[in-house]
Amino acid sequence: MGRSGPGPRALPAALLALAVLLGAACGPSAAAGDASGGRTAGGAAPAAAPGQPPPLEKVRVALAADSAMYAPFFIAMDKGYFADEGLELVTVTLPGGPGTTALLAGEIDYGTSAGSAASAMLKGAPIKVVYTNADRPGFDIWSTSPELTSLADLPGKTLGIQSRGDTTDLAARMVFQQRGIDPASVNYVAIGGGAQRLAAMQAASTDAVVLGVADVVRLQELGTRGQQLANLRAEVQMLYMGVVTSDRELQEHRDRAKRFLRASIKGREYFKAFKEDTLAIMAAHNGLPRAANEADYDDALRGMTPEASMPVEVQRRDAAIRAQVNEAEQAPPVEAMYDYSLVQEIYQELKASGWQPTR
Repeated sequence: MGRSGPGPRALPAALLALAVLLGAACGPSAAAGDASGGRTAGGAAPAAAPGQPPPLEKVRVALAADSAMYAPFFIAMDKGYFADEGLELVTVTLPGGPGTTALLAGEIDYGTSAGSAASAMLKGAPIKVVYTNADRPGFDIWSTSPELTSLADLPGKTLGIQSRGDTTDLAARMVFQQRGIDPASVNYVAIGGGAQRLAAMQAASTDAVVLGVADVVRLQELGTRGQQLANLRAEVQMLYMGVVTSDRELQEHRDRAKRFLRASIKGREYFKAFKEDTLAIMAAHNGLPRAANEADYDDALRGMTPEASMPVEVQRRDAAIRAQVNEAEQAPPVEAMYDYSLVQEIYQELKASGWQPTR
């Protein structure tokens, strides 16, 4: 079940249990049952037959989408970076809220909706952000009719988001708050991602929709009646896309976490170095036309953090805003929410070795 072919496709909620069972069948659990994650009790990979390479260790990863922000994982699979680290990814597509639930339940080893997971961390969930690919949400808010011309028109109206508690939800609430609009005055409707967002926009089933860059390109090609109400990447700086994992994973399988992150970072650096090759990989995984993927790529590149982490002051501001949006009394210290020590080690080691991505 390790992915090296086309990108993930969203699973209906009814199939989530099946996806989890399939993931468990493909790779041992890192939580309940065999906590070794495919390794022996002593931490070594299962023995290979004489003369054969050792088997790849399976890790279970939830991907929220197949957009440009997630392309480093596809690149790392296609270029063999995960295999070089002795890993094979078993992937399932889950939006942020369900992905965080799956992580907390031990059904996956790594989530990629770090922004959504932060809400759980505000409540003391034993998980941490270990890698931040971007600190700018790649979304716009678009009205579905020309009569709605500003965010100030949305109180009492409906706004389509991907899922409750995910980054589309939180980024929208943040921009409302920053504009002096009560976030609770808007009715949020979970409509899913990708094709579902486009369908909601075309059918005007909600008054406005949070759209990704590729969605906007496709809508413009089809013709749209609405207009942009907010550019979230320009107005909101927040924990957006990255990797989140459990405290248990960091304590018991730190070497595996480092190998997973090193392969992901290599994919990230390839993404930045080779646009055309990345666009080809994206198309193979998501099947979108070049114009949509290119716009998504360019936007993702602008939102990327320098070395997969955010400064402490941004972490603190983000946590404080999330606490307000979630009506929490206060945010926990950022040390309880973030651990960038592994990505810092990896970047230092890659620089010292002179590693550079190659085609």
